[in-house]
Amino acid sequence: MALSSEQISELKKYQKILIQLEKINSNSNFPDQKERVSKDILKYRAKILSISPNGIPDTIQSFSRNESNSQNSDDDMPPKKNNLQIQTIFDNLVVMRLSPHSTDQEINFLSTVINMLEIEFMPVISDSHIKFDFTHTSERNNIQKQFESLKRTLKVLIETVEEYSTTDKQEFKEQMGRMKNKQSRVFISEASELFKNFKTFIDSTLFDLSNRESIINNLDDPIKFNPKTEHGTILSGKSIPESLEAIGAFLEIALSNISVPK
Repeated sequence: MALSSEQISELKKYQKILIQLEKINSNSNFPDQKERVSKDILKYRAKILSISPNGIPDTIQSFSRNESNSQNSDDDMPPKKNNLQIQTIFDNLVVMRLSPHSTDQEINFLSTVINMLEIEFMPVISDSHIKFDFTHTSERNNIQKQFESLKRTLKVLIETVEEYSTTDKQEFKEQMGRMKNKQSRVFISEASELFKNFKTFIDSTLFDLSNRESIINNLDDPIKFNPKTEHGTILSGKSIPESLEAIGAFLEIALSNISVPK
């Protein structure tokens, strides 16, 4: 039985959703998130089979793939305003030393980016600004825990860098040098992992919002920082969706500037 134009349109929509969900699922490292997304994948696969028991016909698959490529092409789509603003921030970023004796440019850059993340973006996903539903709150909490763990790693690295720089004993200095290099690699790796997981969370949240799912209870509230306890300015006054898009852009650019050690 031939499919109607309405059914073909539905299949294309569900296929696009599945591609996004499978990307989120493959990038996620959090079991709760993977479980939720896996359920959504099964749901949309069932929707497809209810329309076409044999799955999506090859003709539709071929067309959808080309259509998706054209829609996602950087050459065909102008950069979003948020992306341009975040790129400008990176272009004008003043890199600060991790500690007084830190000379590793990559480490200094990364610690500066993490400091900006802590001041400007991490507070935005807190409950005081965005009231997620239970599932997304759990996923948000995972990101916050991972960020706190990264800060502890950073603190240890600072202590090692300073101890290495101030010691005079050659044998001990060599030992501290090896430790400093190892901890630097761990720090870069953990930072990269955090940015990837955070970006996956943002992508998943924006995806759910685009499908009009009620996952944020105060979606119409603008971001307002508390000047007594918060120092962020970049996202002040922006809507929640705009803020999430800006955080995603920040994480994407940060990731493109990190060289993860093997």
